[in-house]
Amino acid sequence: MPTPASPSRPRVALAGTSGFIGAALCEALGDRFDLRILTRSLTRTAPRAQDEVRSCDHFSRLELARALEGVDYAVYLVHNRDPSARLDQAQSRDMDLLVADNFAWAAARTGVRQILCRAPLLAHPERPTARDAHEREEVLASHGVPLTVLRTGLVVGPGGELARLLVQMVETLPRIPLPHLATNEIRPLSLAALLRAFQHCVGRAETFGGSFDVFGPEPTSLRRMLEDTADLLGRPVHFAPWQDLPQGAFAALLKRLNPELHPDFVTYLLDLFAAESHGGDNPVQQAVTRDWTPLKQILAQSLRQSPAGEAASPQRTMDDETLRQLGRVRSIQRLRLPQGRNAEWVAEHYFPWLGALMKLFVATEREADGSWTVRMRLTRLRLLRLDFKPAHSTPDRRMYFITGGALARMLGGRTARLEFRDLLGGRFTLFAIHDFNPALPWFFYRYTQAVVHGLVMKGFQGHMEQAAEGGPML
Repeated sequence: MPTPASPSRPRVALAGTSGFIGAALCEALGDRFDLRILTRSLTRTAPRAQDEVRSCDHFSRLELARALEGVDYAVYLVHNRDPSARLDQAQSRDMDLLVADNFAWAAARTGVRQILCRAPLLAHPERPTARDAHEREEVLASHGVPLTVLRTGLVVGPGGELARLLVQMVETLPRIPLPHLATNEIRPLSLAALLRAFQHCVGRAETFGGSFDVFGPEPTSLRRMLEDTADLLGRPVHFAPWQDLPQGAFAALLKRLNPELHPDFVTYLLDLFAAESHGGDNPVQQAVTRDWTPLKQILAQSLRQSPAGEAASPQRTMDDETLRQLGRVRSIQRLRLPQGRNAEWVAEHYFPWLGALMKLFVATEREADGSWTVRMRLTRLRLLRLDFKPAHSTPDRRMYFITGGALARMLGGRTARLEFRDLLGGRFTLFAIHDFNPALPWFFYRYTQAVVHGLVMKGFQGHMEQAAEGGPML
């Protein structure tokens, strides 16, 4: 059991502590703050006996609000790279947006005074990593809680994926093909320096609402890091410079070396190496790099504690098995909004569109209270019942609970729900299904109903794109 919080110490909530940065941050902040670790894992335990762990569904606003009660400051490090259901029909960037909006809404509702997050330090805003990070920051700041952003390049430290990847490249490849980006200079940050940046900013009023570049003073490149790794391992290294090697081909090589690498991490890594972003001086940067450890020494520490081929953690293995046994589905799609429209309009438009698209097979029926029923057209068999929930709805958020139908199993626990939610200043609506348990046997569902749902949503995305461009409407 966690020890009672000290009344004289502020409380900090940490979301996203399964990665090496989040895990290290628990230790770094524990001396000054009472910590509450927010996790989606059902098996996570506190890294320290005095810390409090709250298991909550990050896709639920209300669960996050309960978890943030009594919190003064919150650190948000969540990236949705791990599965959240047995089947996720969603892009990570859209899942990130939905969770970030839930977190920011819950923080505003519970009186959190500051949210801190980390973002990539990139000079080119058109790169996917920079674009997605900018959207996430916009959402985190959208509910009024001051947001502090620490912009960093590569972070090198024990437990990171970069060290394992460097070892795999040196030990596996007889000749390492090097694209042009491998010679670009970057300024990596040590894990210890990043932790000092968070320690400096948490609760510091002059950083509220600010964005700070944080980077190391020592320039390097991917080629130099590979040379240092080979030297530390006592192995020869041979390069095959290939200036015109496509970035996609190099990414495929990295994935082949380590199939466990998430595609978003590979994109993030290559964007950072390609961008040559050096950052600008600021008070936070000055505070965190005063006691700088040379990069090669940092890399040596990382290699000792990050062996290549490290197995998945027992916690991740147990969580994956739990998700498999629960057999739930999550589906999230981004819809471009026509000007002047909102989630309420999209919801009322979607169901008639679905009925028109599949008019030979299904019919959609609206009830006076705003609920919808989807039926087989010929037999009148009820496929899905969706109860409108006005208490959970606003014009920019429309919520339905899935309460029955031949396609859904009602197993208790979390309620299956469908929501439409406006984000990014009303430029997009997210269509999201959470905690849905299919009634069909899993294998049959996976290759029939799930495939049909994916095709239907692609069709609706195209329809909404056409509508946003001024095309015909139903």
